[in-house]
Amino acid sequence: MNQDIIKTVTEFGLALVESQHKYFIEKSLDNMEHIPVIKGIADAAYQYLVVNGISSADSSKVKEELIHHGKDLFLQLWLQGIVEEGDIPTKKDRIEAEKTFERILKTGKDEYR
Repeated sequence: MNQDIIKTVTEFGLALVESQHKYFIEKSLDNMEHIPVIKGIADAAYQYLVVNGISSADSSKVKEELIHHGKDLFLQLWLQGIVEEGDIPTKKDRIEAEKTFERILKTGKDEYR
């Protein structure tokens, strides 16, 4: 039974993250508007699982999977933008994108603001 709940919450969470990412693109949202929503989805999934008797360790795995998926989508879009500008993304570009995502995820702030 617990595995069914974990699977359902994970699948639903991934669908929400993907939907949020599409909304982010369609509405041209700022990173500061987008990344905290990804965190909120992951936090809500974690809390739901814990309240329903799933261990903190298993709940954390789901939370991390959702954040990781959101980060992957964010990085793909960031690097795609560089390609669309006619450049080739470098390792430095990827690191900058990762640092931006992680900074906003952890602090809720973008140092460039």
